[in-house]
Amino acid sequence: MLFYIAIFILMIPCTLLFPIKKVGKQHYKKLRKSKQNYIIACNHMSNMDPVMLEITLNKKHRILAKKELYKNKFCSACLNSLGAIKVDRQAADTYAVKQILHALNKKQNVLIFPQGTRAKTVKIEGESAKEGVALFAIRTGTPVIPMMFDRKLKIFHRTTLYIGEPIYPDAERKKDKDYLDEFANLIILKMNELVERKGKLEIENKNN
Repeated sequence: MLFYIAIFILMIPCTLLFPIKKVGKQHYKKLRKSKQNYIIACNHMSNMDPVMLEITLNKKHRILAKKELYKNKFCSACLNSLGAIKVDRQAADTYAVKQILHALNKKQNVLIFPQGTRAKTVKIEGESAKEGVALFAIRTGTPVIPMMFDRKLKIFHRTTLYIGEPIYPDAERKKDKDYLDEFANLIILKMNELVERKGKLEIENKNN
């Protein structure tokens, strides 16, 4: 309930300050209608990214939040109320990993930024991406929805959010040691393709 109250309060001012156009939203809607839970993998350039994704998609997702954000009591209370998962980026946080796997196994939706932190460029560099998204998808059989902002969110500047087709992990290769790396690379490839092919995607979006 708190989530939808917060969305109601923030929607108008945030959408006016950070206007976002969605391209490819049919892929996201189709998966939601099927009642299939999912992992969103998106690039990350602004502190407003998770907030605007929640508002733009109008759906609650379990979001990973760095532990430093919990130092502020008000921020900590809000994150806990919204079901955020606290992550220690400086250590192998096995508790956070278990929390994410538990959420996905309970058919909840999770939002993850593969880079793990904010980046200066739109496209994701291979070495900057983590394998966490691929690991969680493979372990739980959850599809990944690639999403990409075409620019850093800025006040009164329209940003486009490109949404790709779901990427499903191969259940038969779940125990294949090489598959984790392959699937992680595939996710990054599909994410970068969204901005590389944005002109074509804009045309396809007009026809849908």
